Amino acid sequence: MQPEKGQRRKSFKQRLMLKSSLAKETVSEFLGTCIMIVLGCGSVAQAILSRGHFGGIVTVNVGFAMAVVMAIYVTGGVSGGHINPAVSFAMCLFGRMKWFKLPFYVAAQFLGAFVGSAILFGIYYDGLMSFAGGKLLIMGENATAHIFATYPAPYLSLTNAFADQSWK
Repeated sequence: MQPEKGQRRKSFKQRLMLKSSLAKETVSEFLGTCIMIVLGCGSVAQAILSRGHFGGIVTVNVGFAMAVVMAIYVTGGVSGGHINPAVSFAMCLFGRMKWFKLPFYVAAQFLGAFVGSAILFGIYYDGLMSFAGGKLLIMGENATAHIFATYPAPYLSLTNAFADQSWK
């Protein structure tokens, strides 16, 4: 089909471009959170699965810091680089972002974290399976769940856990 006189055909790039600023911001938060999880939790996975031979507390701290920096660098110009629902909520609370955007940001961040975790699981699948003889454990010396999440120490009371998380 030929375009009418005076009209140009849209290029592939023009057809792919998002028009809505909310859509751009949502995709940005999704990608930023995904990047942060893959790189940050990847540094944790490297340290855990190598049993400390190829990383430790310093590499995890530096790796996660670099992951956050990269995620903010990628998303900062589009969405502000929140990459965390708590940050998005605080931005709404202080009037720096409109409340109607919050569910979109939170959904994008949640999905980005989930996809990032799935990518990380795929990348380290062989390592995870060989680490504990094919078992994915939550507790013990061969536990791998703490690559993807944090867990309170067994001795921590509910009150102290609440207080600990309230200050972060």
